[in-house]
Amino acid sequence: MSYDRTPSARTSRRTPPRATARARRAALVVATALLAAPLAGSPATAWAADENKTPFYKSDQEVIDYINSFAPLKDVAAIQGYPVTGQDTKEITLEDVKKSGYSPDQAVQDAQKMLEGFGSTPGFENYGTEERTSSKEDKDPGWLGNWDAKSICGQPSDVLEKQTRKLTCGFVGKIDKKYPVLLTTDRAPGGTHLTYVTEASIGTEEKEVKGWKAGGKLTINASPDNKGIALEGGGEYNQSTETTKKWTNMAQQRRDFAVPEGMAGGTFQAHANAGWYTGYIVQKIDNTDGKAEKTVAIPARVLIQAPTDDVPLTWVGRQV
Repeated sequence: MSYDRTPSARTSRRTPPRATARARRAALVVATALLAAPLAGSPATAWAADENKTPFYKSDQEVIDYINSFAPLKDVAAIQGYPVTGQDTKEITLEDVKKSGYSPDQAVQDAQKMLEGFGSTPGFENYGTEERTSSKEDKDPGWLGNWDAKSICGQPSDVLEKQTRKLTCGFVGKIDKKYPVLLTTDRAPGGTHLTYVTEASIGTEEKEVKGWKAGGKLTINASPDNKGIALEGGGEYNQSTETTKKWTNMAQQRRDFAVPEGMAGGTFQAHANAGWYTGYIVQKIDNTDGKAEKTVAIPARVLIQAPTDDVPLTWVGRQV
């Protein structure tokens, strides 16, 4: 006697023909209902726009929720060392950072928890925290001889020790903008079909600061397959102390986009799987000659990658 272990064979031997017909009709009803119902957890305003299932969204929050599902960001992030890449080029004032609800005192507490070298030095008098008024005010006129923070934070420890100084640098910040847009296409009316060849490359610009890697430069290309001008975008980013995966290059890919019929218009956007953090570049300076220590807090805004995701970009469609 042979034993067929497939479900279909067992069903054909054990289920009467009339019962089989009823079961098939019931299965058809259930399948139809499932096709008509939205998937659990899927955005109500998202459409599958192309063969690659590129979604369209009506609001920024829907885009944030979508990317957050696979590239989450921390509310507070820290960088060990000076953020030599990925800083906002605009001036960031102390008032700007305080308005975000992040105080220098909180930043120092976070630095002590999240960064190395920010604990109190035994036997040293603590002079507290000096607050700089803006990101442009990064020179220390007293203890560091008016050197700027970027230059001195990259100095080898033996050079500082000759000046009887020990310095620990880092950045701590609070999230203020998730998944910024790095590239967007022109608006296209509903019913338009577009094909782009996309690519993203990572140029590492590493600077050793106590073993910490600074981050790198992201370059994006989106070339229309048939006609039109190629689009380019990009930006610089950093890796946090909690980064477990580094961004990697994205292979060239052909993307077929379709703006849904009935939509007034849509664009396609490349969002960085990263976030802008507003906070402070913190410097803990030990004056070993005078047995004194202080912390300097310089306002700053820094782009930091999502710590657990190795893909730099997410393409989405936006209804406009």
